[in-house]
Amino acid sequence: MDVTLEIPGKLVDKAGILLDRIPYLSEMITAVSYDKEAHAVHLTVSDCDQHSAPLNELRASYQELCVSLEHTRVIKERVVKSNIGEESSMETAATTEADAAPQGYYDEFDIRLLEKLDEQFLRIAMSYGAALRDYPSVLNKNNMDRNQYHIHFPQNIYGVVSVPHNYQSINHFRANAQQESYDDSLCFHGDVLQPCICYHCYEELQGKKLTTETILTGKGRCFRHEIEWRKNNFRRNEFTMREIVYVGKEDWVVTMRNQIMEDVWRFFESLGMKGRIATATDPFFFSQDLKTKGAYQMMSNAKYELLVTTSSNKEVSIASFNYCADTLCSKYEITDTADALLQSGCVAFGMDRWKEAYIDVHGRSLSQWPDNQIEKELLV
Repeated sequence: MDVTLEIPGKLVDKAGILLDRIPYLSEMITAVSYDKEAHAVHLTVSDCDQHSAPLNELRASYQELCVSLEHTRVIKERVVKSNIGEESSMETAATTEADAAPQGYYDEFDIRLLEKLDEQFLRIAMSYGAALRDYPSVLNKNNMDRNQYHIHFPQNIYGVVSVPHNYQSINHFRANAQQESYDDSLCFHGDVLQPCICYHCYEELQGKKLTTETILTGKGRCFRHEIEWRKNNFRRNEFTMREIVYVGKEDWVVTMRNQIMEDVWRFFESLGMKGRIATATDPFFFSQDLKTKGAYQMMSNAKYELLVTTSSNKEVSIASFNYCADTLCSKYEITDTADALLQSGCVAFGMDRWKEAYIDVHGRSLSQWPDNQIEKELLV
C-alpha cells in the first residue's frame, strides 16, 4: 500500500534530513521516495487497512519527527576537494528507493581487491608511524557507557545476547529451541557488536598519560543495523573498516587529519574515481543531537567525508576524516604528563564501499590497478 505524507513548509529546505530519518519510523515501511515538486514523501508500507492502528501510529510518529526537526539549522556544506563537473547533479543513496540486494558472499576477486586496497590504507597509516592493532569484534558495556554511541545512534546497534550459564536456563533454552521459539530465553548484558574500530583504541589508552603523540590503526568487521530494503553492495549490515586514530595536541591532530586526507585524495584519484570531499555530520538520530553536535561538526569543519560518484550518478560516502577535539579523550581520561586533556581524531575507510566503487569504474579486473602510480603518489 502507498501512503503520501506532506512535508511541512518549515521543513522544505530540510527535506534531506527528514528523508534520512523516515525509514526508521516503522518496520512497516518498505520503500521511500521524494516528490520534490509536490513537497511530499511517498511511502510503500506492508499491507494494512488505511485506518488501522499501526498506520495511525506511523502518521503520528511522522508528525512528531517533523516537529522535532523544525528548529534544526541547515548549514551548507563546504566542498574542499572535487574532480567532478559543477553541472553534475548527484543523488545521495540514503534517500532513494531500494537497490538490488547485496551479494551474500565475496569471491576470490573481491577478496584480492580488498587486500590490495588495505595495503594502500595501511601504507598511509604506516607512513605516519601508526602502531598496528587487532581488536575483538565486541564492545563491552563499560566501553559503551563511556563512548555513548548507543545513545546517539541507537538505530545502528546490534546487541550480543547469550544463554545464561545456569542449568535451568540452558534446559529452558533447549526446550524452546526445539519448538523454534527461544527469543525469551536469551539475555542481553550490554555488550554490542562493534559499529566502528576507534572505541577500542580509546579503551586501550584509557587513563594513560601520554608522553608523545600516538597513532594506532586497526581493521575489523563492523556491524550496523541497516534497514532491510535499503541494503545493497554499498550498504551492508556487516562490513570491514580500517581506522587510523591519532591522539596529541590540537595543532598536531588537525594537521594529521588534513595530511592523511590529502594522501587519500591522491590515492582516490589514482584509481580513476570521481567524487568530492565535503563537510558532513554523523548520522545522529535525535534532533537535539543534530542541533548541537551536528551543527558543531559542520560549523567547525570537524568532519569531512569522501563521497564517490557512481556510474548511476549517486553519491556514496567511502571515507571520513574526523577531528574530535577533546570529546573522546575526556570520556576516556587521556592526558599528557601534565594532566592536560589531549585531543584526537580518526580517519575511517569503508573498505567494502571502496571495493564496490572500484568495480563500478573498472569492472571485475585488476588490470587497471595503478601500482606504480600509487607508489609514486604516496612518496610525495
